[in-house]
Amino acid sequence: MKNELEMIQTLFEYQNFGLIPFPCKPFSKDIHDSSEGRLLYHKAVKGIQMTEDEIYKWFGEKKLDNCGLILGEKGNLSILEFDGEEKIETLYKDINNLEESVSNLIFKNFIENLFESTTTIVTPEKKIQFWFKYSNKLPTYRCFEDHNIEFIEGISIYSDNYIVAPPSFIRSKNFVDHYEIVFGKQPIMFPNEIDFFEKKLSK
Repeated sequence: MKNELEMIQTLFEYQNFGLIPFPCKPFSKDIHDSSEGRLLYHKAVKGIQMTEDEIYKWFGEKKLDNCGLILGEKGNLSILEFDGEEKIETLYKDINNLEESVSNLIFKNFIENLFESTTTIVTPEKKIQFWFKYSNKLPTYRCFEDHNIEFIEGISIYSDNYIVAPPSFIRSKNFVDHYEIVFGKQPIMFPNEIDFFEKKLSK
C-alpha cells in the first residue's frame, strides 16, 4: 500500500503544479495499453487532468503502474537533462569561455545556481533532470541521436511528447531502478534572456 500512496500523493502534487499526469505500463516508459489507459493518455494530450476519483481508482490498486507527464505547451513542461553532474560542470566552464554578454552572464549565474532552484530529478540511468515551465528557449534535442553540436554533448532537452516521472520504476536488462525526486520545488520559468540552446539548435 505504501507504493500506491506515494504515487497518489505525487500525482496530486504534480497537478497542483499545473502538470498533466497519466498512467504508463508497469516498469516501462510506454503508455498504458488498456483502452481506459489510452483514453486517459489522449485526454492528457489535450490538457485534461485526471479527476481525483480517476487517480484513486487507477493507482489505488496494487498495479505498480508508472506515471507519465505531458510535455510542451499543453503540459506546461520543458526538461533540461544532463548525463551526469560532470556535464553540468563542463557546461559552466564552457560558458566562461564565451564572449561576454548579458545573456551569457545570466546563463552562467543560472547554471551556478541550478541545483535547488527548480524541480530536480535523478533518472534510473542516473541522469539529472531540471524541470521548467514550458519554454520555447528549450527546443527538443536528444543528445543520443546527434553528437555533433558543440557545447551540448551529454545534454538533452525535452519539450514535446511525454516523459516518465517519479516515483515510477523502470526495468532494463541489467537493473530495476526508479525515478527519484531530489528537490520537489514547483518548476520555475526558464530565463527568457538565455538564448544559448535556441541559437545552438537553430543552426
